[in-house]
Amino acid sequence: MPKIIEDVENRILRAARERLLGGDLSSFSARGIAEDCGIAVGTIYNYYRDKESLMAAIMAQDWQAELQRAGEAVAAAPSVEAGILCLYEAMGRFSAVYAGIWASYPTGEGFGSLYRARHKLLLSQIEGQLTALFARFGPVPEKGRRILLAELILAASQHQEVGEADLISFVRGGVGPCTAYTDTKEEK
Repeated sequence: MPKIIEDVENRILRAARERLLGGDLSSFSARGIAEDCGIAVGTIYNYYRDKESLMAAIMAQDWQAELQRAGEAVAAAPSVEAGILCLYEAMGRFSAVYAGIWASYPTGEGFGSLYRARHKLLLSQIEGQLTALFARFGPVPEKGRRILLAELILAASQHQEVGEADLISFVRGGVGPCTAYTDTKEEK
């Protein structure tokens, strides 16, 4: 009679998350995760086709939790700017957890198309939060502008040099030193 293991997929995800976030990528192996769970390696492959899909499942689960927290913060934000900062902070928190992993992970064939698909999904999720935020405070900007703002929030959260004040200043249109490059020639 086969051994029945309760809550196998969640056990796999917990053990995999601990290995992924607790060490270097070399400790992230199906064999090690299976040992941690007390299951056969093949059991992992019943749920995930490879270690990349397992890694993606962990990140997706963490992102969904962060997106939910951000959505709650955005819904309670007292202004559009405060809501934008909630999204910026959520992206920053999520990125800080995985930055080292992303930097050390080797990119292989198909990485570009996978990255583009995930990036597009991420932008649409942030854009959805922005739509709800703007709807609370007034007219909702066109979709293209919301996507640009989502891209700006995402990019800003990835650069330590860009702070909250920089982001809000840019959103307001006061881009500081960049205004020196605008066309200020007087008409003759």
